[in-house]
Amino acid sequence: MSHVADWLPEQETTCLAADILSRISIEQENPRDYHGSMMNWWHRLSLQIKVTLIVIFIVGVSAGATDWLEARSIQLIVEDNVRAAALAVGYSVDQNVTSRAQLSNREARTKELEKIFANLPDLLNIVMYEFPAERGDNPIPITSAGPTELLLLSQPRQERAFDLIKRVREEQRPLIDYADRKNTHRVFLAAPIVLKDVVVGATYAEFSTRQMDEALESILQASRTRRLQTGLAIVVAINLFLYFKVHRPVKRLLTAVESVSQGTMTSVVPVEEQDELGELAGTFNDMVRKIREATQDNAQLTESLREMNDGLQQKVIEATTEVLEKNRALAQTNELLSAAQRDAARAQRLSAIGQVAATVAHKIGTPLTALSGHIQLLAEDQTLSTESRRRLQTVEAQIERTSKIIQDLLLYARRPDPVRSPIDLNACVAECLALFQPEFDRQKITLETEWSQQIEKVEADSQQLHEVFHSLIENALDAMPDGGTLVVRVSPHVALGQPAHRPWVAVELIDTGCGMSAAQLVQIFQPFFTTKRAGRGTGLGLASALETVRAHGGDIKVESELQTGSRFTIELPADGGAR
Repeated sequence: MSHVADWLPEQETTCLAADILSRISIEQENPRDYHGSMMNWWHRLSLQIKVTLIVIFIVGVSAGATDWLEARSIQLIVEDNVRAAALAVGYSVDQNVTSRAQLSNREARTKELEKIFANLPDLLNIVMYEFPAERGDNPIPITSAGPTELLLLSQPRQERAFDLIKRVREEQRPLIDYADRKNTHRVFLAAPIVLKDVVVGATYAEFSTRQMDEALESILQASRTRRLQTGLAIVVAINLFLYFKVHRPVKRLLTAVESVSQGTMTSVVPVEEQDELGELAGTFNDMVRKIREATQDNAQLTESLREMNDGLQQKVIEATTEVLEKNRALAQTNELLSAAQRDAARAQRLSAIGQVAATVAHKIGTPLTALSGHIQLLAEDQTLSTESRRRLQTVEAQIERTSKIIQDLLLYARRPDPVRSPIDLNACVAECLALFQPEFDRQKITLETEWSQQIEKVEADSQQLHEVFHSLIENALDAMPDGGTLVVRVSPHVALGQPAHRPWVAVELIDTGCGMSAAQLVQIFQPFFTTKRAGRGTGLGLASALETVRAHGGDIKVESELQTGSRFTIELPADGGAR
């Protein structure tokens, strides 16, 4: 789109003001972020560099504004000259055409255009057009002066000329196009030829502004050089003034401040001027003198306080030593008292266990003896089948085991030492599981076993371990009344804090039962504590199992979560804990 000026003074002023306002608005739309990295960079600069940058900025902005205004002013002057020359050509042609006959007189118009072309060295070419009757038709060239064949042959330039001439016909006033001045150094003019208030033709001319543009650029370069030299002189002068009158006094003051901060109270700043910096130096010297006097007073006071503190500290040390001795004696007394309380509590539990065991042995022993006798009599019956005889033997073995358990209850309080012998832990656990197979089937419990062939035989009391596994399996069955899964795993084990040459084994029993809460986990190994309903347990099973495993040098670890299940891990050394 072409930029066309109509050369009215009021409109020129408006365009200049709009240009300035547009530049200001663009600057305001892109403000610097002075709260980010730019602000950090600025804070690290010295005062002299900051002042220098500010002066350079002010001088640069002033020089840039002056350069722009000067260039704009010269440009307006040049355009005024070009406009005057261009309008003079248009008015001259218009004044010489007083009729359509004169407009159509090609020879007269050619001479007139050649005369104008010869008198204006900046005129590149000039063409006279006549408008046809129909407004939609293109104007008809009548004559021209200068190298117009380029205009006639160049389609874009011809269309541009036609557009400008058509606008002249519509607006009935001369128009000048400056759109390509920066690129081609050309200005295009279209002026109407009016007969009796009717536009019958138009004059199209192209003017060269190259010489004026080059002169303008030369003037601007010289002006920029002068402004640059002036700006440098101003910056150097201000920096010299700042160095001798501001920077050097401030540097002396900072050096004195640093010395005072390091403890040198004899630093004095020379007062050379009677200005604000001189007044600041005098005030600093007075402050240092007062600080020096206060420091001396504080030193005397500190020495007095140190002597008092030393005496007080000695007394505190003596009192603290006495208190520590008393606390040590009290701690020993508390330890003895706690041990006595634990022994008393355990003695009470063992006493209760002994009473329970005696009662159980008395009430159950006689029926068991009778049952054993009847079983033996039945086993002597020659008509029994092999399967029935095997079942009677199993029943008799369990009666004997029950009797043994009753005897173990009587011996619980005195912790009988295990009778160790090499046993196959896989076979021991499998034997216990076989006894509970009918119960597994009845409760619809899936049994999963994992045996290990890499473990050694364990030095242990087979009967006591049977009781431990029996107790844990019973607990798993009680935890899964509606069925579930019991995983039994036998594997080598690495015991933390134990010698590497001492092999360990582990037996894990993992059920998917009801689980236990954290509060229950704390108490499950306490005698007589049970989570089973009345009649289902006495609370001695886990307590007895733990005592048995510890007697073998091992331990029982428990992990449990409500509604998820429990994991019991029996850790045993292969040597059975023998010493």
